[in-house]
Amino acid sequence: MTKENIIIASLRLFLMKGYAAVSLMDVAKEVGITKGGIYHYFSSKEELLNVAIYFFLDRFEEKYMSLLTKNESIQAILECLLVKQEQETYVAALLGTEEKFNIDYAHSGIEIVRKIPGVLARMEQINAAVCELFTKKIEQAIQAGQVKDCGDSYASAASILSMIQGYKSLGEQFQTEAMRKRLADTIWQSIKK
Repeated sequence: MTKENIIIASLRLFLMKGYAAVSLMDVAKEVGITKGGIYHYFSSKEELLNVAIYFFLDRFEEKYMSLLTKNESIQAILECLLVKQEQETYVAALLGTEEKFNIDYAHSGIEIVRKIPGVLARMEQINAAVCELFTKKIEQAIQAGQVKDCGDSYASAASILSMIQGYKSLGEQFQTEAMRKRLADTIWQSIKK
């Protein structure tokens, strides 16, 4: 369990302080072990970052897939992702903090993508898998008469997912629950039948 504790503590610190500002000693203190205890599992801060990011991406993908495979309507999925911020709540629970990490994926990933080979490809793989699953949800909703048939379900899914991820880069005024509810309602109104 200590290895996972180290991974989770490092993720928490990297998200709160930034990668450059966190030392292995900081991670060791956070976990309650010595710096040598970290070296038992990881040869360097870079290796820890690499393992931590892939750990995070795997859990994030699992959560997305779990949500999209539930028997939920698209409107309910929009509510979960935008209004309730289930992904952010999950990240907070995973990292053991009460603070929701409202991650601006477009900006926070730049430093990580530069440091870890293959992470961009992994992120693209996750996005493609999520988009495929969301496309199936849209096609099911079209067949059920719940949403309009725009002719290209995959493009519709990609558009909706980009809105869900992209609003976070617009600034704090777009982060309120009222605004997130307006965004979810607007997306729903644009696709519902």
